[in-house]
Amino acid sequence: MKSPKELSDALVAIEGLERKPIGIKFIRSMDEIPKGIKKFGEGAEGVAKSMLCAMWGDAFAGAGPFYTVKSDHICGGGTIAAGFGSTMPIEQAAKFMIGENLVYGTMEGLKRAMESTLPFKDGEFVAQIISPLEKMDLQALRPDLVFIICKPYQGQHILRAYGFDSGEIVHGIGGTSTCEMVSSYVMHTGKPTFTLGDLGGNTGMNIKDDEVLIAFPFPLLEIAVNNLTRICRNSTMYKHNLYHETPSPVSSTASM
Repeated sequence: MKSPKELSDALVAIEGLERKPIGIKFIRSMDEIPKGIKKFGEGAEGVAKSMLCAMWGDAFAGAGPFYTVKSDHICGGGTIAAGFGSTMPIEQAAKFMIGENLVYGTMEGLKRAMESTLPFKDGEFVAQIISPLEKMDLQALRPDLVFIICKPYQGQHILRAYGFDSGEIVHGIGGTSTCEMVSSYVMHTGKPTFTLGDLGGNTGMNIKDDEVLIAFPFPLLEIAVNNLTRICRNSTMYKHNLYHETPSPVSSTASM
């Protein structure tokens, strides 16, 4: 099996990724954290607080490995996505999440969205290790999930490579918090996915308007990487004499 560094190096080299992939590892007991892995904010002056998506963004920028626990977080969506449990009752969160120009229009919509991401049980995990994929290994720092920020055409290559032999298609996910869509959902389905993200998550990870986020269970990533050099990358459509309809103005009757 290829090491996390080998997989990261191959993705960057073959696809020309602007940012190296990251990996996350879910921790059920604090004694699972390898020695030498620092805690988030360890070198900060005063109390260090952040959000899960922003911590992932730090890793995409090269920080890590580090681990984080519930008390580091100010966003309840992130703590739910990490399996730590919410930071506040849903009724309290609703005050700043439900309403015009907010996250959801109704409490029912909020609850349905949360259920759709197949959330972890509250307290299922006590910590999460976050790191550039290249700094992880196949032993104590073996990632559970891998995240890749890429252009749509690069994502298309990676996902076609994943299904090159099996024919398996990859379903995207959208409409709610980025962190929840690519963590518990991928862990529970055991399948890769891709997302356009959401306002908060894209801001935290600095995902640009022309980028997407791909999430892979770590054991499946090697399938895609191994096939990246096997997929077709040049269309033969230009060889055919295709007829194209020409644009036409909108008629006055059509607009009535």
